Amino acid sequence: MQSDAEIIQRILQGDIEGYRDLIQRYQHMIYVFIYKMVNNRTDAEDLTQEVFVKAYEKLSTFRGDSQFSSWLHTLARNKSIDFLRRRKFHDSDEQLAFVPSQTRDESPQESLMNKEQRREIEEAFALLSDSYREVIVLRCTHEYPFEKIASLLGIAESTARVRYLRARQELAKLLTRKEGGLVHELPGI
Repeated sequence: MQSDAEIIQRILQGDIEGYRDLIQRYQHMIYVFIYKMVNNRTDAEDLTQEVFVKAYEKLSTFRGDSQFSSWLHTLARNKSIDFLRRRKFHDSDEQLAFVPSQTRDESPQESLMNKEQRREIEEAFALLSDSYREVIVLRCTHEYPFEKIASLLGIAESTARVRYLRARQELAKLLTRKEGGLVHELPGI
């Protein structure tokens, strides 16, 4: 398998088909990050496509000082933040969509409770600042170590750790304000 640098070199020399390799390699990672940031499937798909178009247009500016995935993530982060600044959070039918049961023996009441808990968590998550939301996504969804999170965000590792801790505390505070408090439902909080 070719390295990112080799594929990028091929693309810059005119092999446009090589860009498909990069898209296939990173599309899922970028989509998941954006989806967790914007919480809407259609918007995440559109923004993911925009990120890859912009990455292609700006590929010649990639200096190789960092990993290509970090550079691509920065583009996705900026696109997501710009998008979130342009719109206010609002409930959508997609957020209330059915959440599949973790166990096959779950009753309809348990399924409804899980769906409601997920909705409350999503609402609280949407109230977090962009910087808190993104550090939680990077740590919990992508399971990145703090060193990589710091690199992606351009901050010190200690700052990434503190931001993550504060984000978790803020999320816990938001969830305890909800009726019944869902803090006990979140792993690691």
